Order: sequence, then structure tokens, then C-alpha cells
Amino acid sequence: MKRSTSTPKKAPQFASAPAIHAPQLPYNLEQIRQRAEAFYAAHNGMIGMTLDDWLQAGRELKPKFKKQITNK
Repeated sequence: MKRSTSTPKKAPQFASAPAIHAPQLPYNLEQIRQRAEAFYAAHNGMIGMTLDDWLQAGRELKPKFKKQITNK
């Protein structure tokens, strides 16, 4: 059986649909995400700790974010 090597065509009703892109987190949320990942790695990816990791990262970084806001 021969396979087609051409790219599939879009259905006409979807030809003008906008592309969907992954959302970008605001800078401070990206920092929290990175810190939470560090906590996750520190306890060897223990399942069920994800929320705790996010909350701990937020508490740790909150003073830094307040300082950035008041310095503007």
C-alpha cells in the first residue's frame, strides 16, 4: 500500500481559523513556576506536592515582587 507524502489540506471551513498559541505567563508567574519546579525536583517529584510547591514559591518570592512594585 502506497502512502501519500503530501501534507494534508485544511477543510475549507477552517482555512481562515486563527492559530492557537500557548499562553505566556507574566514574568513574576514564570519566576514562581521555575522556583516551584526546583522544589519539585528537590523532593524527587513526590506526587501530591504540586500545590504546596507553588504556594511555597509564591511566599518566597512575594517580598521580591513587592519591592519591585514599590521601586517603580
